Amino acid sequence: MLGPQLDLDNTQTLEALQGLLPGFVYQLRMRPDGQFDYPYVGEVVERWFGVDREALKTDGAALLGCIHPDDRDWVMLSTMESAEQSEPWSMEFRMQCPGGQVMWLSAYDTARRFEDGTVVWTGFATDVTGRKELEASLRQSEAKFRAFVETASDVIYSLRPDGVLTYVSPNWTENLGYPISAAIDHAIDEYVAPEDLPDCYAFLDWIARTGQKAGGIEYRIRHQDGHYRWHTSNVSPVLDEDGRVTEFLGIARDITERKATEVQMQRLAHYDPLTDLPNRTLFYQILDHELTGARREGQQVALMFVDLDEFKPVNDRHGHAVGDLLLRQAGQRLSGAIRDSDVAARIAGDEFVVMLPRFHSVEESRADAAVIGEKIRAALAAPFDCDGIEVHISCSIGIALFPLDAADGPALSRAADAAMYVAKNAGRNQVVVFDRAVHGAEAVGYRGY
Repeated sequence: MLGPQLDLDNTQTLEALQGLLPGFVYQLRMRPDGQFDYPYVGEVVERWFGVDREALKTDGAALLGCIHPDDRDWVMLSTMESAEQSEPWSMEFRMQCPGGQVMWLSAYDTARRFEDGTVVWTGFATDVTGRKELEASLRQSEAKFRAFVETASDVIYSLRPDGVLTYVSPNWTENLGYPISAAIDHAIDEYVAPEDLPDCYAFLDWIARTGQKAGGIEYRIRHQDGHYRWHTSNVSPVLDEDGRVTEFLGIARDITERKATEVQMQRLAHYDPLTDLPNRTLFYQILDHELTGARREGQQVALMFVDLDEFKPVNDRHGHAVGDLLLRQAGQRLSGAIRDSDVAARIAGDEFVVMLPRFHSVEESRADAAVIGEKIRAALAAPFDCDGIEVHISCSIGIALFPLDAADGPALSRAADAAMYVAKNAGRNQVVVFDRAVHGAEAVGYRGY
């Protein structure tokens, strides 16, 4: 069994993301003993590869075994290397389907390594068999290549070593809005985002110096209406008899939707989708960073646990839709009650946390934290309008100070949590500041003021 620190993405989040993609979302896990399984994989794999989706949750061998034998070793090797180097992984490879058919997949994922040796890759894969078949046909016939150039969704182009375009395929206009005449004899400087130009020219310079083709450069290029789209290019050099580059030939693919999906995946990994507040993972990363800085500067940091009182009866009486709306509004009120420098997060069902950085003295941190805690308590005590239903709740708040009450993040969390439970046990709707001298925490009389 894996410990709670694994904190896998929940199924609902992955199912929601699955609905946005043409292929399938997956979460591949390698356990400390080297065994693989899939905590989540889109249901399309059952139809494509004839595997049992539920069985994959305990043993991933059935799906991994569908990787084409000629591709399997280097796919697994590159996957492990991506985890070792903490870099995103992207690959195209073949899969064997029932009946002997071969499917090409394009896969993208990111790896996360845990202290016990577990590694989890979260990503998505799409069927690119059609494109691969087109690419194969290009190698067989120059005539077919010309037809593909004129009709492919990718932009095919050529440019001189100085970055001036000499050819673009017709879908340049479809992709970016400009007429072809606006590109020929014009430098890429006119279209590529200024921040990305140095990398683009460095990419071309490497190809010119080595005489080798290269791919994977990603950059933004301006559409005629002014917005930027993301492209990735593969580029090959054209050499003269002396080995000097006379021209570059390239294929550019629009990856705007993929980049948006990556951003969404990153956000889903770090933000609560209901309240749009940071989630537990991101919050404790921020807290650790702040504690490191506070320790170095000799400053104080306050941590606040905020637990909604009597939230479950709201769900039981009015349903989860009203409960979700209440949580969303509670997150908004909590954010409105804190300072710009403070960080609020939702870490569980009706549990929130707030970090207050950085104070110069214990007295200042105690006073300000208590005041902000009371603002939060008062804000959450006011009635909520949840689609015409008036809801009344309160909250119990526990506050702990670094380094007075604890020397690190986990201990600080325990202290704030203990103070919060004192507030609960003392009648709720209170702000309690942790006090080691009175066996854990001390109610300080902020009830109702």
